[in-house]
Amino acid sequence: MMKRFLLITICLLPLSLLAQSSFTIKGFGKAYKNGDKIFLTYRQGDQLIEDSTLVNKGSFEFRGNFKTKVRGYICRNDNPRFASELFDSIDIYIEAGQITLNSPDTLNNSIISGTPLNNDYAKLHAALKSLKEKKIKDPDKLSAEELKDTALVNLIRAKAQTAYYETFPIQFSFVDKHPNSYVSLLALSQMARTSKYLPRVAQSFSKLSTELKAMPEGKKIAKAILEGKKVSVGMMAKDFIQNDINGNPVRLSTYQNKYVLVDFWASWCQPCREENPNVLAVYHQYKEKNFTVLSVSIDVLANKANWLNAIKEDQLPWVQVSDLKKENEAAKLYGITSIPSNVLIDPSGRIIAKDIKGKELRDKMAELLGAK
Repeated sequence: MMKRFLLITICLLPLSLLAQSSFTIKGFGKAYKNGDKIFLTYRQGDQLIEDSTLVNKGSFEFRGNFKTKVRGYICRNDNPRFASELFDSIDIYIEAGQITLNSPDTLNNSIISGTPLNNDYAKLHAALKSLKEKKIKDPDKLSAEELKDTALVNLIRAKAQTAYYETFPIQFSFVDKHPNSYVSLLALSQMARTSKYLPRVAQSFSKLSTELKAMPEGKKIAKAILEGKKVSVGMMAKDFIQNDINGNPVRLSTYQNKYVLVDFWASWCQPCREENPNVLAVYHQYKEKNFTVLSVSIDVLANKANWLNAIKEDQLPWVQVSDLKKENEAAKLYGITSIPSNVLIDPSGRIIAKDIKGKELRDKMAELLGAK
């Protein structure tokens, strides 16, 4: 009898390990039209799950199974597999139970409810609503004519960046009040990508549950916090040598007796490329006032041609270096976990600012060297 019990247990074991939970998503929108196509996308490990359905009488429904709770997204009429931009979409948390999305108009104005994580996300979404209602123009939606006006483009990008950072205090407040929510973990994960906020991220991260800290996202945040401590304002800059575009070695310490902005970037990094015109303007304004820039690319050897082309396209006249390794040694030395990133070093070799971009960089240089 015991042998039979053990055999049954062994036979059932794989089934229990593969056990899945089910979810239902129901969406209702007064402005939805019959035939509107709704797409659902989320990940399960390395597998990308994609599903779609049609709106019928102002509503749609998905049913599915999952092993791991995860954040995905739903979009309307734009197939995410091919679309360069999703005009009507909303994030959603895949977890057991019935998830409901009610909207008076578009999908992205839906009110989510029905399961614990989606209820949490609805609270955060509501807290951020006033900021999202500000009429900030999207820099990625400028017309060809607008893109010709460099000053206008820089102004719009600066406003968008300011609006983004205004969400951080609200998100930190939410995280501190919801230390057991996966929503909090993902909010911190996003904010940890901006290294200047890592000290504040560390405060909130310390309050998270042990379970959340042990998740892959939690381990990644912990690593970013640790790396961020390698370099801080007030420290002496760490010296390094890397080759320029012609293969000649360049040592950071040769820039002593100057203000130098060490700028970490890559040719494939769109935010880096968008910040380059701002750095270029600062360079031209202060290059005769004992200031220069040293750019460190984290491009790899296989991407060298793209790196050189990006320098030419963005018309960057200062020295560019890289070791073209999978993990750039200078970036590791400075604890760089996301780009664009930078440190500003004074003539004595001391770091006086970190991760200053846009208007903040312009203001800092005006403070140090005076505006023309």
